[in-house]
Amino acid sequence: MTLRRKEFPSTANTIYFDHAGVAPVSRRTADAVTAFIAEARDFGRLRYGAWERRAVVVRAAAAQAINAAADEVAFVASTSDGLSVIATGLDWRRGDSVVTAAGEFPANVYPWWGLERLGVTTRMVPTPDGRLTVDALAAAIDATTRVVSISAVDFASGQRRPLAAIAELCRARGVLFCVDAIQALGALTLDVERDGIDCLAADGHKWLCAPEGCGVLYVSRRCVDRIYPQRLGWKSVTDEGTFVPYHFNLKPNALKFEPGSPNYLGIHALGGAYDLLLEIGVRETEAAVLAVTARLRAALAAAGFRVLSPDAPDERSGITTVATRRPALDVVNELRAAGILSGPRGGGVRFSPHFYANDDDIEHAVATLTEVDGRG
Repeated sequence: MTLRRKEFPSTANTIYFDHAGVAPVSRRTADAVTAFIAEARDFGRLRYGAWERRAVVVRAAAAQAINAAADEVAFVASTSDGLSVIATGLDWRRGDSVVTAAGEFPANVYPWWGLERLGVTTRMVPTPDGRLTVDALAAAIDATTRVVSISAVDFASGQRRPLAAIAELCRARGVLFCVDAIQALGALTLDVERDGIDCLAADGHKWLCAPEGCGVLYVSRRCVDRIYPQRLGWKSVTDEGTFVPYHFNLKPNALKFEPGSPNYLGIHALGGAYDLLLEIGVRETEAAVLAVTARLRAALAAAGFRVLSPDAPDERSGITTVATRRPALDVVNELRAAGILSGPRGGGVRFSPHFYANDDDIEHAVATLTEVDGRG
């Protein structure tokens, strides 16, 4: 049986090859939401202590999944929210610069562009064919550069970025290394220590298969004191349960970035997703995702399609973008009408199946694509 396929009731209705967009939630996540809502309905604040304890467990799970400490992880509303915490929290000087890649998803662009009013420049490194190289990054960094912010996986081409090599470059230049991890978390291994990541943000609604609206922000102990929270509230400070007398002793870790009442519903949903991920295993999940990707690419090539995504083993991810004869959006819409979910990205059709996809899914998706694209 394909890995944990029973966890995804969506398989009865669709071939879901769009986890790089908005994923279906797992049964585990849906059950966690149902249980939370039932408790809130039947008991209200009588269960508040249990919700607080569950948040502690989920935070620890989120940290375990990326090899971080629990107090280096904060809950945020989205990837954009987390990256904005970093962008607005640093002590910028006029003339500073940020380096990112051309073609990044806007979540990793606009938080940095917003600093232009402070005199901070954002440099966009060219990515021919959707590929970013360390040499191109190195050429864009100079003495003014304070941050390099890069997606772990490019959302359009699917290139898996060389994070450890980029981190080494950043350390050598004294630059903060920030990662948009939404196209990797839940599909590929992420190790903030191995990969030298200073800050990382990701939502749960893609490869983690949780709902939109709750994600995680990792801020290393190495740099947490350099980032000041711009949104403050009663939970930003130590001894948060003692409301008065007031004091302004901010928490000394990533929890200072959670200013107010938690999104316990979202945290419970995210917890269900992490329970499943850690039960399967992060490395086992990656192996399954890459195996599905390999089978899909082989089937596409056999059918005569040109894969646009990088093919080097260390650059592969869960994303496979393929060139089509017809306009990509038209193809995507016709695939959707046939019950196959994909997306128009990177100059072609983007497929992003997860670990539970089976050979029948791949065969049917490629056969339908062949017909829709006028190759049958």
